[in-house]
Amino acid sequence: MRRRQTLRQFGTPKNLTEPLNAREEAVASSNIEPRRVKRQSADVVKPKVYTRPRPFDLLAARPVSLAGMSQAERDLLIVTAVADEFGNEYPVSRIGDPVWHLASESEVKNRKACEFSITWPNDVPKALLDDAKAALYCALLRGPHGIPWTASYVYRTAVGARVLLRHLASLRIATFRMVRALHLSDYIADLKRTLKPSAIRNRLDIIGLVWDFPQDVLYPLSEHPWGGVTAQQAFGFNEDDNDSMAGRTGKTPVVPRSLQRDLFAYCEARLGEAEELFQKRDEGKISPSNPAFTRVRDSVLYLTQITSGMRNSESIAITSGCWRSEVRNGVTFHWVRTKEFKTKRGEVEFLVPPETLRALEILQRYAEPMQARLVDEAQWLEMLLQRGVNKDGLLENGMAVVEAVGRLNDVRDMKRHLFLCVSTSASDHLGTGSRIGTISAISCNVQLKALARAVGSDWELANHQCRRTFAYNVANSRLGRMGLVFLKWQLKHASMSWTQLYASNPYQDLGLYRELHEEQTAARVELMEGWMDSDGPLSGGAGRKLMQTRATPVKNFKELLLHTAETIEIRSTGHSWCLSGTRVCHGQGVYEPANCVGCSQAIIEEDHAAIWQMIHLDNLRLAAITDCGPSVRQKAQRAIARSEEVLSELQVPLPSSEQAAAYAALGVFA
Repeated sequence: MRRRQTLRQFGTPKNLTEPLNAREEAVASSNIEPRRVKRQSADVVKPKVYTRPRPFDLLAARPVSLAGMSQAERDLLIVTAVADEFGNEYPVSRIGDPVWHLASESEVKNRKACEFSITWPNDVPKALLDDAKAALYCALLRGPHGIPWTASYVYRTAVGARVLLRHLASLRIATFRMVRALHLSDYIADLKRTLKPSAIRNRLDIIGLVWDFPQDVLYPLSEHPWGGVTAQQAFGFNEDDNDSMAGRTGKTPVVPRSLQRDLFAYCEARLGEAEELFQKRDEGKISPSNPAFTRVRDSVLYLTQITSGMRNSESIAITSGCWRSEVRNGVTFHWVRTKEFKTKRGEVEFLVPPETLRALEILQRYAEPMQARLVDEAQWLEMLLQRGVNKDGLLENGMAVVEAVGRLNDVRDMKRHLFLCVSTSASDHLGTGSRIGTISAISCNVQLKALARAVGSDWELANHQCRRTFAYNVANSRLGRMGLVFLKWQLKHASMSWTQLYASNPYQDLGLYRELHEEQTAARVELMEGWMDSDGPLSGGAGRKLMQTRATPVKNFKELLLHTAETIEIRSTGHSWCLSGTRVCHGQGVYEPANCVGCSQAIIEEDHAAIWQMIHLDNLRLAAITDCGPSVRQKAQRAIARSEEVLSELQVPLPSSEQAAAYAALGVFA
C-alpha cells in the first residue's frame, strides 16, 4: 500500500456543496488524504502527446453561484486545483487564502508563474476584500456575460482591484454598499490626468463585477456605479473621434522598413553560425549557456513572428516537428502548427516561407539539451512523489506535494517545446538554483529590444509589432507597394489572394486574417485621403471624376472613406491605381500604360509622375523608329499625346533633355 500522503493547508472538504459548521471547518483545515483512484498498471502504453491531468472532481464540485453562503463557507471553496497522473486531486487555492495561484487554470506558455499569483492586501476592510474575491471567483467560473474569464484577465483585474480597494479604504468606505457613483466619478476624473482609458478600466473592472454579481456578494452596490452611463463612456473611451470605427488607428507601431532589412540580415547571420556552435557544444568545447545560443534562439523568434504573423503565445507554443510541407496545384505550401489561445480555437496552422522551417529546425537543435534536462527533472519529481512525504507533510527536498505535482505537469507539458530558457526563480534536480522553462512574453520583448540594439537601432522592438508589421506589409503588398522578400515567399505568386490561402487550409488563424483585412482597409483609407485632398492633381478617368467631386460637401468624410475602402478593390499597375480588378481591360493596362489614361477605373496621382516621365521618354524613343511602318508610328504618337496629357494634368513638366540623356545612358533599350 502506498504511504499515506498528507497535506498541510491543502485539505479537501468531503462535500463542498454542504454548509460547514465550526467543527467541520476545523476538520476541513486539518490533514485530509487526497482523492484516489486505482493506479494504472505498468504495462499501460501512454499516448505520445501528453495531456495534462485535470482535477475534475474538485473543479466540478465548485458552486457556480455563492448566493446564500456565509463568508466562512465561502472561504473554504476551492478556486484552483491540480491532479497527478493517477487521478489524485489537490486543492491549490481557496477563496479565503491570502494568495491565489491561478497558473493551473491557464494553458499559455509565455507567462511566468508570478503573473498568475494574486497576493491580496491585508490593509483594507475585510468586507471589501471578501466581496472582491467573491466577484472574481464568479468571473473565473461563469463570467458576467456567461463566458468565464481567463486566469490572465482575473489576475489583471485583481492587480487593479488592490489599488482601488486601498483608495476606497482611504475614504473610510468599509463595504461596496457604501460606494456611490460620485466617489467613482471623482476618482476617474483624477485618474484621467495620468492614465489612458484602458488603464482606468483595469483599475475599476472590479466595480463592474460587483455590479454584475449582486446575488453573489454580501454587500452589493446600492446604485449604478457609473451614474447611468456605460462603463466605456465613464472611462473616457468615447471622448474623441478616434474611438469610432472610421477614425480608429493602430496603436502598435510598424517596424521601419530599414530596421526590418537590418534585422533580417542580422538574424540570418546568426543562423548561419548555428551549426558550428552546436558542434562545439556537442563536443564539450563551449557551454550550452553561452550567450551565442540565446542570440540564435532570439533570431528564430523574430523570424518566426515576422514571417507568420503569430501572436507571441502561439510562437512560444511551437513544439518539435510541428511543421509540414505540401504541394497543391504545383505550388509548395509550408505550414507550422501551434495552439491558438486567445479565442480558444485550439490547434491552428500558419502559412510560412521555407526559410521559417529552416529556422525552426535550427531552434530544435538549440532546444535538445534543455528538453533532455526536462525529461530528467520529470523522472526526479516522479521519484520524489513515489517516496511520499515526511512528518511535516513535505517531500524530501522540501517541496509541498501540490507544488511538485504542479511542476511535474508543467515539465511534461514543456518537454517538446522549442523556445526554452533557463530560469533562476527556483531549482530543479541539478540543485544549481535554476530550472528550464519557456521564455515569457516579457522576456521576449527584452530580447527583441536587444536584437534591435545589436543592429545599431534604439527602436523599442516588441512582440506584437511583428504581427502588426506582418499584416501591414501584406496589406500594402496587396496594394502593389514595395514589400520585403518574405512577402513574396508568403504569397507565392501574384494572383493568389489571402482568401484562397485561407480556403486551402481551414485550420489557419482567422484572427490573423481579420487583422490583414483591417490593415488593407486602413491602407486604402490612407490612399484615398490623398486622392480627396483638394490640392493634389489627379489624372486618369477615375482621377478626373474624383477631382470634380472634391467641391461636393460631405457630412462625414471619415465614414465615407471607410465605407468606400471596404467595398472597392484597389490594385497597382505600377503607373496607376486600378479600381476595376480585371473586369474592364483584363490587366492590359499593366503592359499598355496608355490604356489607363482614359480608363474610367484608373487613378494617376503625383507619386506616379516620375514613372510617367519615363513612359513619355519611352514613347519618344518608339516614335523615333522609322522602319516599323505607319501603324507603329501612329500608335507611338497616340501614346505621346496621352503621356503629355497625364503630365500636364499632374502639373509636371515634360522630361528635360538632361533627363532624356540620363535615361538613355541607362541602356534600357540597348
